Amino acid sequence: MVRDITLGEYYFTDSAIHALDPRTKLMGVLIYIISLFIIHNPILYLFSLAYILILYKIAKVPVSYLLRGLKGIIILLVFTFFFRLIATPGTTIVKWWVFDVTNQGVVKAIALTSRIALMIVGASLLSYTSTPKSLADGLEKAFLFLKRIHVPIHEMTVIIMIAFRFIPIIIEELNVLIDAQSSRGIRFENVGVIKKMKNMTRLLLPLFLSIIRKASDLAMAMETRGYTGRNEMSRMYPLKYTRSDYVAYMIIFLSFVVLVSLNFVV
Repeated sequence: MVRDITLGEYYFTDSAIHALDPRTKLMGVLIYIISLFIIHNPILYLFSLAYILILYKIAKVPVSYLLRGLKGIIILLVFTFFFRLIATPGTTIVKWWVFDVTNQGVVKAIALTSRIALMIVGASLLSYTSTPKSLADGLEKAFLFLKRIHVPIHEMTVIIMIAFRFIPIIIEELNVLIDAQSSRGIRFENVGVIKKMKNMTRLLLPLFLSIIRKASDLAMAMETRGYTGRNEMSRMYPLKYTRSDYVAYMIIFLSFVVLVSLNFVV
C-alpha cells in the first residue's frame, strides 16, 4: 500500500492544465473546496465528481493513477463513514448492540465521506499538474500583499515547497526500509493487522533518522549556494497570466455559480 501512494508527486505530461499559471490552479482548487462545503445534497457530489474527472481527462492524468494513490486513505474514509454512521441521532433503521444506524446517519456519512474524498481528489490534481517550485512561486505571488503586515510569506512558501518535495522522498525511503526489513525475514504482507502494525513500528526510528539526515544535507546545500532567506532575487521564469488563464478563471467561477445554484434547486 505504501508503494501506491502518489500524493505530492508531479505527473509528467503535456496538457492544458499543466500549462496554466499556478495561481489559477490554486484558485480553482480553493473555489472547488469551498463549493464542497456549501452544497448539502448528496446528488450534487456526483456532479462534482464528474466535474473533477473531466479535469483529470483534460490534464491527461489516468484515473487508474488517481485510484492507486487513493489506496492510502481508504482506512481514513472507512473510519469516517462508520463513525458518522453510528454517531448521528435520528430515525433508527438498524440497531446492533449499543449502536444505532439512523436514516440521517446514512445520509450524513455518505455526504461527509464523499466530501473528504473529493477534496483529496481535487488537491491531488493540483500536485499532479504543478511542480513544488511552481506552487511555491504561485503562493508567494498570490499572497505577496501580506508582506505589508510583516507576514514572512517568502519563508512560508519555501517551507511549503520543501514539504511537498519531501513527501515522495519519505515514501521512497520507507519503501527502501521495508525491502531491507523484508530481506531479514520480517513480513509486512499477508499478516494480521496487529502484527503488521508492530512490524511497521520498527521502521519509525530509522525513517526518522534518515529524514533528519536528508534535511540536514538540504540545509547545508542551500547555505552553500548562498541562500539567505531574502526574496530580493530575480526569477528565470516569472509568472504571467495568459489568455488560457483568463478562460480558466471564467470556467471556474461559472462552475461555482452553477453548483451553488443547483444546491438551492435540487
